[in-house]
Amino acid sequence: MSDSGRDAASIAIAAFERAIYPEKTATLANAWLGIYQALLWYEHGVPHIIDADKLRSNTIWRERARLAEGYIAERLGCGYEDVERLCDQLMKNPAYRGAQRQNPLGKAFAALVRHVLERFCGLSMQYNTEVDARDIWPGIEMPGRSSAPRIDILVINEDRPIAIISAKWSLRHDRVGDITSECPAYKAAAFRLRQPIRYFVVTNEFDPSRLIKVLDDECVDGVFHVHKRLVTEIARLDGRLNDMADLIDLPASLL
Repeated sequence: MSDSGRDAASIAIAAFERAIYPEKTATLANAWLGIYQALLWYEHGVPHIIDADKLRSNTIWRERARLAEGYIAERLGCGYEDVERLCDQLMKNPAYRGAQRQNPLGKAFAALVRHVLERFCGLSMQYNTEVDARDIWPGIEMPGRSSAPRIDILVINEDRPIAIISAKWSLRHDRVGDITSECPAYKAAAFRLRQPIRYFVVTNEFDPSRLIKVLDDECVDGVFHVHKRLVTEIARLDGRLNDMADLIDLPASLL
């Protein structure tokens, strides 16, 4: 991982550890609150749960963002006005203040998913971030990708890769394309070595059309949301996303 990636990871993990939790300490069940306090930001006066243009002009999405804000405030035991102050600790850090969000956000999100797995699921497995796929499968070629494909999180059990976790805070068109090209390429490479591997996606995407594209991809073994209830109940997008899982379900899926 680059120095900037390590900085983003360490700042996000520190923010996660000092975050406010209703149980006074982080647990697997409330880890989403720590992730949000580290990474979730505001745009046009509301939590950024969808593209900024929709939060600016779309009444329905602004209302959904307000509902999400209220739910977070309730879980934290604070006022609505305090949620924005508590969140976005990565980019409020002097090291990143005023910087572009995309790259540090991606590094930090993968690091936090790894941190949650290590902290609450024990160390019987290894969780390695930013792994060069060529070190695992020499000669692998990724259609439409760079010559140095990197895995967000590689899960290793007894010295054998057993799962890939694609950590994508959002699922814009290019990131959906990454998933649909990565998954079959990685699985084919693992199959050639007679070491089948599973491919999971962890995301904070709220747009149902984007989520459904990944859920409908037969190559993907599971899609996990940082906090599924915010999408299906609080933002009132239930029914269409029943097959999506929650971050709390990820450890059991790795067994």
